[in-house]
Amino acid sequence: MRKTVIDVRGLACPEPLIAFTNAVKKADVTQVEIAFDCAAAKDNITRAAAAMGWKVVSVADSADHTTLNLEKAS
Repeated sequence: MRKTVIDVRGLACPEPLIAFTNAVKKADVTQVEIAFDCAAAKDNITRAAAAMGWKVVSVADSADHTTLNLEKAS
């Protein structure tokens, strides 16, 4: 099990989604934590994750960014 941490705060959409999809293409990655501040990224990443067989485990919203923790579905 390998976790990848991605920080794309400050990048505009669709960069957070692209970073997520690139990370999950690696065969040994089973967990991803991604921090972003693009409002649309939350929905975009969540939809893409579901379509790719991933699930959102937790969402942490703060004043200046959101962090999603995702896992590859079994």
